[in-house]
Amino acid sequence: MKKIVVVTGATRGIGRAIAIGLAKADYEVHGVFTASDDQAQELNGEYGIIFHRADLSDRDQALWLVEELSRLPIDGLVNNAGMWEADDFNTMDLAVWDKTLAVNLTAPLILTQQLSKTMSKGASVINIASTDGMMGAFDGISYSVSKAGLINLTKSLANHLGPRGIRVNAIAPGWIDTEMVTDAPIGMSAEMTPLGRNGTPEEVSDLVEFLLSEKSRFIHGETIVIDGGLINVDYILKKEAE
Repeated sequence: MKKIVVVTGATRGIGRAIAIGLAKADYEVHGVFTASDDQAQELNGEYGIIFHRADLSDRDQALWLVEELSRLPIDGLVNNAGMWEADDFNTMDLAVWDKTLAVNLTAPLILTQQLSKTMSKGASVINIASTDGMMGAFDGISYSVSKAGLINLTKSLANHLGPRGIRVNAIAPGWIDTEMVTDAPIGMSAEMTPLGRNGTPEEVSDLVEFLLSEKSRFIHGETIVIDGGLINVDYILKKEAE
């Protein structure tokens, strides 16, 4: 019998790669999407991924999704859905703040808290955070704060669910080549990264698969950075050494 894994934000970018990778690894994948109908149909037809539509910025829809998915014997939950919108500190639009935290932080809490009730021992929850949650922001305060909160939420959920044999971990990607980023930052980040390139969505997917597996059975409450070493570099020191 196939293990069942839920992946939010499963039609684009990192979430798409995760859903495809897990389907290829013989999981029964249930993807969550908001509006990408063509992509959902494509992934269902090619990989058999089962889709559920829900806007996770809407509390009622998030709760409906929980009710829909709670009928399944879930073995894994990947809280990947996320949003980034530029915000200006001096003219802060609190609607952007509210929506970003709803999608990036509150939805993972709701899904994990509710769906864990029917998860069995050995299940695994993986939150897709970001290295942005480990540093201060400039024009993306809402996003960075939400990801910092998600990293802490991962630890708190791990404390609560560990005694039940449910592991909770986070992944913090750096610059990953997806449609969410523009060409200019991609080129700059590749130059700054010690490995000399950006990551791929498939490399994040490989890490998700590892954290879902028994090979990671004693990893719990951790945030694993996958950024090619970018966060390790102090660029003032690097410039001095040149």
